[in-house]
Amino acid sequence: MASENEDLDKEFEEWKIEHGKEYKSEEEEAKRKTIWLQSRNFVIEHNKKYDQGETTFTCGMNHMSDLEPHEICCGGRRKCHKEKTES
Repeated sequence: MASENEDLDKEFEEWKIEHGKEYKSEEEEAKRKTIWLQSRNFVIEHNKKYDQGETTFTCGMNHMSDLEPHEICCGGRRKCHKEKTES
């Protein structure tokens, strides 16, 4: 029987394939996996609240599940452009 960590590793690998994710280094992959795990836990906890009638919508994992919030607000790009300041 596979351990929970092995199951999560397999799930992460399948998610990367589904969304065409490749990382430049082991360090970046570890960082992205940590973010992905946090996203996954958020989705699970939120959907429990939905099941209990505490919220009106469900959440799911998608191509942005390995991104930090500031990356998501930039359309999923890894580097955000600095906002132009008005003169």
